[in-house]
Amino acid sequence: MASEKITNAELEIMRVVWKSDVPRSVADIRIALAETLGWKATTVKTLLYNLRDKGAVEEVKRGVYRAVIRESDVTRDFITRVFDGSAKKLVASLIDDNELSEDDISELRKMLARGSDND
Repeated sequence: MASEKITNAELEIMRVVWKSDVPRSVADIRIALAETLGWKATTVKTLLYNLRDKGAVEEVKRGVYRAVIRESDVTRDFITRVFDGSAKKLVASLIDDNELSEDDISELRKMLARGSDND
């Protein structure tokens, strides 16, 4: 799957593309990342070409791209690669490393309760 090969820089591009319901131009993506990363258009183009070659985005018209893979695909692949496919191991790691606030844990409990209500 394409999402297994996405670099951190490419992931920055994907985040911008995922936020939009419509395809995004190279200029739109560069502007969205300008404040935080300051990338030039050539950098954005190169990363988009790489993502296109990996099957993560498609060019719908010259210089305009849309996502082919979903954010959830990348999340699943990450959990598979890092936590042997176990979301439980992911959450346990976050808890063990004190990465979750009490509010986060409370929200997770609510989400889990809603999920078990759907069974």
